Amino acid sequence: MRTFCLVLVTMLIVSCTSHSGNEIRFTNPIDQPAVDAGVVITRKQLAEAGEIPENLLPVIRINGEEIPCQPDDLDGDGAWDELFVLISLGPSETRNGTIVYIGEEEYPEYERRTNIRFARKDMDYKEVREATRETHAINTETQKVWQMEGIAWENDRIGFRNYFDRRNGMDIFGKVSSLMVLDSVGDKDHPDYHTFNPDWGVDVLKVGNSLGAGSIAIRYKDSLYRVGDNGMGTCEILAEGPLRSIFRLKFKGWKMADLPLDITHDVIIEAGKNYYSSEVTIEGTEAPILLVTGIVNMKSKELHAAKSAEGTRAFYTYDLQSEDTTLLGMSIMIPDDLFAGTRETPGSGDGITETYTVQMNVEPGSLNHFRFYAAWEREDPRWQTADGFARLLTSESERMASPVTFSIQH
Repeated sequence: MRTFCLVLVTMLIVSCTSHSGNEIRFTNPIDQPAVDAGVVITRKQLAEAGEIPENLLPVIRINGEEIPCQPDDLDGDGAWDELFVLISLGPSETRNGTIVYIGEEEYPEYERRTNIRFARKDMDYKEVREATRETHAINTETQKVWQMEGIAWENDRIGFRNYFDRRNGMDIFGKVSSLMVLDSVGDKDHPDYHTFNPDWGVDVLKVGNSLGAGSIAIRYKDSLYRVGDNGMGTCEILAEGPLRSIFRLKFKGWKMADLPLDITHDVIIEAGKNYYSSEVTIEGTEAPILLVTGIVNMKSKELHAAKSAEGTRAFYTYDLQSEDTTLLGMSIMIPDDLFAGTRETPGSGDGITETYTVQMNVEPGSLNHFRFYAAWEREDPRWQTADGFARLLTSESERMASPVTFSIQH
């Protein structure tokens, strides 16, 4: 099981003794606050700095207090692979801490700020860790099997879901609560998530045949192909914890025209952010292709380019485009070196429609990263104006271009 509560081999005896490790320094390189900045420290990086005590988990202390940390076992071998750290720093601030190794039973419990819900309605809402994608594109059939039509994920600001069938669409849940609510959304006691619920919010997006909120496609020989509309698709939860959650969508033997491809799409959500991240790897061809993602444009008038930091690109819509007729901003942010242009799909017809697309250059086997942002006016007063959303994107692009860094003292 790949969760925050790591499952160790039952024969191991976990030590209750803590061990102090190396000193670590976090640096905010830019002159703006870094609030809830996510930092990933790999096991390899810690091992290069010194021996990692067996059967203990790392945590970081600054001035004697633990800062929020989450060790994740991403490959399911019973040992943590990455330490995810959530830290806040002032403008250009540096903070020094100590890496400490402690027993699992001693590990601090943090407020739950991310969540994944992947439950089978046809099995009395039983949660699963992995499953095979439905082989049709009929929403009424998918609704019979899956709560919320597939896997759903959230943090303390926003929520999303993936249609777990051939549509492979991404949708948005607008939230008015910082609590984790998706476990009960769409269950037998709360079946309606299309009507605003003052306790948590509402499904805010209509997706149709678009790419919705960051679904992926491939452009090949000037034709656009939806990833997942054939072949075998699977989903596996890699990590689920209070600070971040990760799941993996795989598409094996997906055929794009005359090319069979294998595609891996990792989805990551962190606490305190108005976005989820996508990491996409494409294997199986040397042909020139473009990775494409998009924003549904059924109710938006224009795709805007945000003022972005050097090294990043961000494109967004902002309009009365929520299903409850409120204001919703949506954006795609990518590294500048991936950018290969924007396009608009037809408004009707076969295939992908009603979408502003962002195209990315890809190399076979390379990891391609982008973010999808969603900001709903009922979630935060800052998103009640286009300027407020645009300022968020400018700030986020600066943070993407200049993330918080760390150095381990050997």
